[in-house]
Amino acid sequence: MAYHPKTFTINASQIIRGLFDSQSLESSLLEKAACGKIRLVANPSEWNKILWLLVNSFKNSEGKSLIMGSKLGEIKKSLPIEFR
Repeated sequence: MAYHPKTFTINASQIIRGLFDSQSLESSLLEKAACGKIRLVANPSEWNKILWLLVNSFKNSEGKSLIMGSKLGEIKKSLPIEFR
């Protein structure tokens, strides 16, 4: 019988909190998911919220986004979350 880790649903606010607050419960969830101990699932619209935050928060002095294109895809792939 194959092992299936317990699945949890996570939203954009929780993902951001987990990424930026290493002492948060959400951070430990991301860590456990990265180790394969649990499975995190989010609705694709949650990625859109994170995408909006990244594109609009990290801008150069001319107001152009510093994170674009393939870099955004790399960030999404690096998260231990299934967006489906």
